[in-house]
Amino acid sequence: MREMVLNHASLARATRPMTDAWLKDVASGIAALVRSGAVQKVLRTDRPVYEIPCPEGRSLWEAWEGLQRRVDRGGPAARGRQSPEELRLLGRLLTSVSFLDDLSTLEPVRCEATSLPASGLEFGPDERYDRDAGRPLVYCALAGGVAVSFPSERVWNVDRVTVVFDELSQNGEIERVRKDVDNLSRSEDASTIGDRCQEPSESPRSGTDVWRRRKELFPHLTLGLDVEEGLAKLNPGLLLTLVNRLADLDDSAAAWPAAGGAKPPWTCSVADESKSVKKNPKWRDARQFRSVTGELLPFLWHTHSGPVIIHLRFDAPKREIEIGYVGRHLPTKLFPK
Repeated sequence: MREMVLNHASLARATRPMTDAWLKDVASGIAALVRSGAVQKVLRTDRPVYEIPCPEGRSLWEAWEGLQRRVDRGGPAARGRQSPEELRLLGRLLTSVSFLDDLSTLEPVRCEATSLPASGLEFGPDERYDRDAGRPLVYCALAGGVAVSFPSERVWNVDRVTVVFDELSQNGEIERVRKDVDNLSRSEDASTIGDRCQEPSESPRSGTDVWRRRKELFPHLTLGLDVEEGLAKLNPGLLLTLVNRLADLDDSAAAWPAAGGAKPPWTCSVADESKSVKKNPKWRDARQFRSVTGELLPFLWHTHSGPVIIHLRFDAPKREIEIGYVGRHLPTKLFPK
């Protein structure tokens, strides 16, 4: 299941009653998503909740505490269709240790937001305008997370936003990436997002399940013996994006016999290793993995699935693609170990 991530950039100037209304409504939407089974009971944040500024000089935690006290007393803030338990759930999620920095799998990606949807804000190369503001959305784009926003501006009051960021590839090239991110800012968004999040019952539920069903899921690919361990270690939140990328590679393998050529007709971005990697014995050896036959072979081509890298090789005469590795980035000058 997917994780929720607080988009703290959506917190803007507003009155206390407006902030209270947003918190109650978002709490209701979060509770609905959790009940549907579409997301994990996790709300990641970029920083501790007491450090997230909220309108009228309060932190987000202070805003939640004040609202919870008024709801518990049964005052005007308690009126409406939101239940006190939904607000308590939000409080528990906000105080859970679920910071983005806890995810070591994201560190090697070295991504940085270049723009935020709000007001078309863009960052120049020398600007220092709160670059961390874009981290939650970049994480959502990479890991398939669901952003939780407040409708402080029209651009946030939608069930899907587009985030633009620069990604530093393993070859040292900068790639501009645009991805749509599911965004919960109103309680009614939960139904729409829940429908999009729900996976068919036959979808794999874990990396181990992917390995067990590999021939069914990717009939045109071969998965080497070391892939099993990488799948077993996979963060469950990254499973969906990885399966989709492997499906892209499976499509390439399926189309290769008819298309012909020395390389597969890639349906996603696939690149060879740089000359510097190939000339470095340590780095080259780190890209050798056990083939399906048990033979140790180099897997020098690669593609990304969010923060996960997939190393592969292909055989032109046989028109076959084999996956050798799934996991963290392997060592290079840019990604030293």
